[in-house]
Amino acid sequence: MKYPISIFIMDVTNSSKNWDEITAYLGEMEGLVRRWTRGLPHAQVKHRLGDEIVGLFDHYSTAYTVAFYISQIWKYKEQPPYFGITFGTVDSSLQEIDLDKWNHPLMRQARVANEKIKHSSQRLSMLLLPDDEYMENTSLGMANLLLSYQHKFMKDQTALQQLISTLYAILDEQKAIARLVNKSPSTISSHYKKGNCEIILNTLYTLQETFDKLESTSFGTQPQNITKELTQTIKNELYKNIDSIISI
Repeated sequence: MKYPISIFIMDVTNSSKNWDEITAYLGEMEGLVRRWTRGLPHAQVKHRLGDEIVGLFDHYSTAYTVAFYISQIWKYKEQPPYFGITFGTVDSSLQEIDLDKWNHPLMRQARVANEKIKHSSQRLSMLLLPDDEYMENTSLGMANLLLSYQHKFMKDQTALQQLISTLYAILDEQKAIARLVNKSPSTISSHYKKGNCEIILNTLYTLQETFDKLESTSFGTQPQNITKELTQTIKNELYKNIDSIISI
């Protein structure tokens, strides 16, 4: 039997500078991602090797979705995380996989993607590298182009624009965001536009839809419902700690 999965390998930029703080924070992040993905049939998340988190999830779009929200709430802005991401199919259920020993080709693809970012002068936040079997080169090029633009727009935001973008990713309600940050709705709207928040969020939705369609075509299932449920669970969990997000 075949199972649709996605993987990310996440590292942190310049993590040796304050390795003890980063290590503790990654432990917190591991617990947070476990709560986000508890509604999935299977998910494995492990903080290992100092500054690395490995995530192994059901469904093609999950790894990217989780990576996006980690990037949105990450508190060490001068030391951003970066993610090598892949997706595809495996012959074993995730509950049968030992993440520390598993050396499947998809895991190697995620590692290669991560290493490409690490050794690139651009240092993108995400790189997608599935096997050709799962995504043709033209589509893969377009997906990575979208990721590069999403990265640029996020990188170019001011601190307030970053916060507003994050709050929109959680709440998607201008008046509620205005109350939370003690700004007028018109000010929120202005920063939303100047910070290209709509493009950043539309890229999330477009890539989620793309991965879901690829999975649906391969398996004849409706993964978009699970993607919506996962996204809403993440939003709900983040809203519980909205004050700490605002104070980042």
